[in-house]
Amino acid sequence: MDYAELAVLVGALLAGGLLSGFMAGLLGVGGGITMVPILFQIFIILGVPEALQMHMAVGTSLAVIAFTSTQSARAHAKRDAIDLAILKFWSPFIMVGAVAGALIIRGIPAVGLKGMFAILVFVLALRFIFLPQQERPQGSEPFGRTFQALVSTAIGFLSALVGIGGGTFSVPFLSANGLNIHRAVGTSAALGFFIALPAAAGFMWAGAGLPDRPVGSIGYVSVIAFLIMIPATSLGAPWGAASAHRLSRRTLELIFGGFLLLVSIRMIWALAASLHWIG
Repeated sequence: MDYAELAVLVGALLAGGLLSGFMAGLLGVGGGITMVPILFQIFIILGVPEALQMHMAVGTSLAVIAFTSTQSARAHAKRDAIDLAILKFWSPFIMVGAVAGALIIRGIPAVGLKGMFAILVFVLALRFIFLPQQERPQGSEPFGRTFQALVSTAIGFLSALVGIGGGTFSVPFLSANGLNIHRAVGTSAALGFFIALPAAAGFMWAGAGLPDRPVGSIGYVSVIAFLIMIPATSLGAPWGAASAHRLSRRTLELIFGGFLLLVSIRMIWALAASLHWIG
């Protein structure tokens, strides 16, 4: 790889980090929805074996989210947009789910990860575009604590499998459970840390010792990509959080849905290529 190609890759990582940080602050999604497809494409360019590309993208995304979510959460906390009671109750369950997801990742083939990511994102995109969430009265909590514990565990589990901060699940659920969209986004941003940190550690352990990983990797986490993206995500997260509080609920939903639709189309294309449905 010559210097020009290296500069392009570094620039792509910085741009991806900035966009991921912005989306994390704007939507409380941790930025993984952005980072996974970007990292996936970069690992393809670097010639990482196909069996490792998606796993490396997911693991590295989670490592970055562990940092990004704290930046985003601080920005939302300054606007009193985090529900501390929900954060305290959900955190243990969401961490258990995240660890469980990370520990089984080695047994899931790359095509399976691509399929899960593509389907998840496509369904959520349609939901946000065509089925706007109806807010419940503030302070109401229609879902019982047992159900919330089960849901938060499932959110941690699924989020770890596809390398996201959980906001794609937790934002609509928290909104349906009585939080306005801005407070749901802020609380989801904080919950992302409790998903990403244990999950990233699990990916480091699960991928340890595997051959053909990129230089500078710990398990399924590329430390080099992590270090390049972190400064950019740090700039993007506060910017996104500030923007979130200037937009209406429906505008946020449409932005979220449109972005998820584009991401899902790209991943479906990659899945089709892996299955040799297209050239």
